[in-house]
Amino acid sequence: MDYKKLMKQYHVDMLDVLKRFILIPSVYDEKTKTKEMPFGKDVNDALTFMARLGERYGYDVDRCDGYATEITIGEGEKLISIFAHADVVPAPGEWKYGPFNPVVENNNLYGRGTSDDKGPLIAAFYAAKALYDNSLIKNTRIRFVVGGDEERGSSCLHHYFEVLKKEEPTYGFTPDSDFPLIYGEKGITDFHVTKKIVIPNVKSIKGGVVTNAVCDKVLVEMDKDESFISYLKDNNVEFEQTENGLIFLGKAVHGSTPQFGKNAALIALEMLGKYYHVDELIKIGSELSDTTGKAFDLYSHSELLGDTTYCVGIISYENNELYFTVNFRYNENVKPELYKANFDHHFNVESTMKEPSNPLLFDPKCDLVSTLLKAYRLETNDMSAPLTSGGGTYAKHAKNTIAFGALFPNRESTMHEIDEYINLDEFYLSSAIYAHAIKLLIDL
Repeated sequence: MDYKKLMKQYHVDMLDVLKRFILIPSVYDEKTKTKEMPFGKDVNDALTFMARLGERYGYDVDRCDGYATEITIGEGEKLISIFAHADVVPAPGEWKYGPFNPVVENNNLYGRGTSDDKGPLIAAFYAAKALYDNSLIKNTRIRFVVGGDEERGSSCLHHYFEVLKKEEPTYGFTPDSDFPLIYGEKGITDFHVTKKIVIPNVKSIKGGVVTNAVCDKVLVEMDKDESFISYLKDNNVEFEQTENGLIFLGKAVHGSTPQFGKNAALIALEMLGKYYHVDELIKIGSELSDTTGKAFDLYSHSELLGDTTYCVGIISYENNELYFTVNFRYNENVKPELYKANFDHHFNVESTMKEPSNPLLFDPKCDLVSTLLKAYRLETNDMSAPLTSGGGTYAKHAKNTIAFGALFPNRESTMHEIDEYINLDEFYLSSAIYAHAIKLLIDL
C-alpha cells in the first residue's frame, strides 16, 4: 500500500479543516465555564468543532459531559484509540499574523495549536478516514478521544476514564510529541512557591501565563530610577520602559526544555537583587537559571530519562510577598516530595506541590513500540532511535498508549512559543505515517 498516495487526495480538506480549527481560540476560560462547558466557551467550541466533523462523516460521536469529544470509526472488538487535545496554551506577545489567524507562508501554517495539538490531530483523523473510506478497517474500532484540558493537567481524561468509565484501548497513541516515538516520559509536578521578602522601590511584579512554559515577559511596577536603568543597560538586559515601571523581556519555550528559553522572571529577580542588595533574590534568580538543578544540589540524571529540569513559569509580587511557580520534571530515580522539601529548605521558601504525574516507561521491544516504529521508518526511511522525553502527554493517562509524533527529528519546536507553526509537507507526511501505523495495529 502506498500510504502517501492514499493520503494525497485528502490534503486540501485537511488544510481547510485545520485552518478553521485554528480560528477557535481554545484557551481555558474561568469566566465562561459552566457544568456543560467545564473549560469555558472557547474550548467547548473547539470540542464542538471536532464533534461536528465526526458527525459530518457519519461517525459515532459522544460529547463526554463536555470534557472531551469521542469519535468512533468502524466496528469490532479491538479498540485503537488516538488521544489528542483541542485546548491550547495562551498566546501572548507580538505574533507575525496573530495567534488565531491561520496564514501559510513559505509552506508553513502559522497559528496557536498548529503543532500542539490541532495539526497532528487532524493529520491522524484524516488518516483514519482514508483507511475507512477504502475499506481497510476490519473488525476494529478506531476511536479519537479529543480532550479539552491537556494543557492544565488532563482532568479531561480523568473524567473520561474515572467518571465515565470509558474503555481502555487495545493499543493507543497520542500525536503530541516527537517522531519516531516516545517510549518514556519524565515525571512532572509544579511547586507553587511563596516567600515574604522586601524588594526596595518595587510595588508589584507580574509575569508569565502558564506554569509549563518559560516566563517571557515580566512587568515590574516601580518608582523611576535612572541609575537602575543604566545598570540594566550596562548588563545588556532586554527591557522596555512603561509609565509605571519596566518590562523585562525573555523568550518562551516549552516547560520540558527550559534550557532553550530565556527566563524574564529570573533575570528580573537577579537584577533587582544585585542592584538593591537583596541576597535572597540573587540566589533565586541566578541559581534557578541553571535549569538542571545542579546549582542548588537538586540534580538527578538517569540513563533512560535524562536530567531533572526546573522551569519558572508564573511570577507575582505584592504586599511584600513573592510568588512563583516551578515546573519540575524528573526521572524514575527521583522522589518528588523529597526534592520539594529540599527545594524549600535551600531557598528558604514555602511551597505546595501539585499531585505528581509519575514517569512512564515502555519496553522498547514491545509490540506497540516496534509496530509504530516500523510504520515511521517505512514512510520516512529514517532509522532514528526511539526517544524518551521531558514532555508529559495523554500517554500517562491511558493504558497501552505512547506518544507518537508529530515533530520530526532535528526540526525546530515552536510549541508554546510565539509564531507557532507546522510545516505542510510534514503535516501531510505525518498523515501517511499515521495511516500506515493504524493499519499495522489493526493487523496485529
